[in-house]
Amino acid sequence: MFPERIICISLLALVLVTAGCTGRDGRGPRFMVFSEQERTLDDARDRLRAGNVQQAHTLLVKVVEGEPTAGVSDEALFRLALLSLNEEGAKGLPRSQVLLEKLAATYPDSAWTRQSAPLLSHLAEHRVLRNRNYSLSRDNKEMRQSLEQLKKLDLELEQRIKR
Repeated sequence: MFPERIICISLLALVLVTAGCTGRDGRGPRFMVFSEQERTLDDARDRLRAGNVQQAHTLLVKVVEGEPTAGVSDEALFRLALLSLNEEGAKGLPRSQVLLEKLAATYPDSAWTRQSAPLLSHLAEHRVLRNRNYSLSRDNKEMRQSLEQLKKLDLELEQRIKR
């Protein structure tokens, strides 16, 4: 009985060991190979979870500037666009829009592109409204200047009439 148990355990161990080395399609060993960009993206995610936004930003830029890789670069573009929204000054929103447009152009079938579509639409509307606001501000300034000139002309005319 003892040798049968040893044989049974040995066969079970052999099956378990070899089963992990073959893929489902029977083509042989499959090992998870992570590229440098995947490791960098994973590190950026960890930094974001820890609240180290600046370090995460630097790592995401590194991924985006590297070799384009579907499933990695597209996620990095999306996350970088979100981080750009928080940038100080007027550069954050346009930079975010550029990144999302690059995402849509480079990876049209990506899940990250579909998730970014509403934000990209919102940013495009924001740009149009900002341009209209700028135009109205410029028109308002010109009208104020014209009004000041009219006031001066009116004062000059009154002074001429009094003479």
